[in-house]
Amino acid sequence: MFVDAYHDKKKEIVHVVERQDGKRVLKEYQAKYVLYYPDGKGKFTDISGNRVTRVLLSNAAAFDKERRIHSNKKLCESDYKPLNRCLEETYGGADAPNLHVAFFDIEVSYDKVKGFAPPEDPFNYITAITTHLQWIDRTITLVLKPEAMTQEVAVDIVAKFEDTILCNDEKEMLEMWLDLIDDADILSGWNSEGFDIPYTTNRITRVLGKDQTRRICLWDQYPKKREYEKYGKTLETYDPIGRVHLDYLELYRKYNYHEMHTYRLDFIGEYELGENKIPYEGTLDQLYNNDWEKFIAYNRQDVILLKKLDNKLKFIELTNLIAHANTVGLRATLGAVAVTDQAVINEAHRLGMVVPDRPRRGDSEDNAAAGAYVAVPKAGMHEWIGSMDINSLYPSLIRALNMSPETIVGQVRQTRTNEGIREFK
Repeated sequence: MFVDAYHDKKKEIVHVVERQDGKRVLKEYQAKYVLYYPDGKGKFTDISGNRVTRVLLSNAAAFDKERRIHSNKKLCESDYKPLNRCLEETYGGADAPNLHVAFFDIEVSYDKVKGFAPPEDPFNYITAITTHLQWIDRTITLVLKPEAMTQEVAVDIVAKFEDTILCNDEKEMLEMWLDLIDDADILSGWNSEGFDIPYTTNRITRVLGKDQTRRICLWDQYPKKREYEKYGKTLETYDPIGRVHLDYLELYRKYNYHEMHTYRLDFIGEYELGENKIPYEGTLDQLYNNDWEKFIAYNRQDVILLKKLDNKLKFIELTNLIAHANTVGLRATLGAVAVTDQAVINEAHRLGMVVPDRPRRGDSEDNAAAGAYVAVPKAGMHEWIGSMDINSLYPSLIRALNMSPETIVGQVRQTRTNEGIREFK
């Protein structure tokens, strides 16, 4: 039933937003700091069968002190975050809610001197925002007219599109958009992590002021800035708090089980739906100024493709189900480690056991997994050098060598090994 959660470390409160019967409900839970230390008379058991004693505290300072007292012992769950514990204890086994999803796409202006603006420095204004509100099945476009176009002509063109609003300026557009997404649980776009979310957030800061970015979140919080790497570059984006952002491009890459030669929305739309983006000649800036009607259709079509993709693939629904089955946040499902770790903890608790702390870096020289050897290339031109990257090599080897688990023959007595091998020859 939860949508997102936030740990207020000053007040030691875990805030959780739920969706119940179509309504947003905000809950508060006291943060729990828990650790277990070895004790032969303890009332709890770790996964190795050792007895342990539990220490339960309600603030980080006291917890850190207690952890230092037992720092020479092998502790259990001292690294288990209060937020994750709250979700497990409160929502374990609960059904996934029906989320309010908003798909959106923005278009931006073009500067003849500076060109297009990057998300971290959005000096160009937003010209259009289309948002599909899935829970009411409406696609709403907010748009600004080109400077050279008269108001009368713009009004006539806008009238040709359903739920399309001509805004007086960008300030009005952004305020209206924040009103539109007020009841949304999920924001999603195509490559929105790399462009739409950071550009819109930074543009709201410039036009409306930083305080207005709190409206993208709940609990009066600012969106959390996050750095990530993509194609060898370090990029910046923002994560809303209380409202979840899921980049549909990343969902598609994760849940689509075969590699595509391109992940452009136009190609994926044609591959999955038999539909394309609106074609046009020249640049998007030329389309905006010379064929504004097609420009509006272009912006709306991108969001309509997203809506239709999710209607078919249901990747957001899948993300929601995985998150609730494992009591993790929706964004955590984009990786594998957090979901797997939480699933192990949940199962151990179901069996009445607690789990040891994760090994810390430096605790052991053998805590790193062995990987392949990668030779350092020598710069320059070389003759008779080739490179090959074989996709899915391990599964291919398993099939070729008949090493799949279902081919294993079990044995009860070790002395029968040689005899068994002779029989199978």
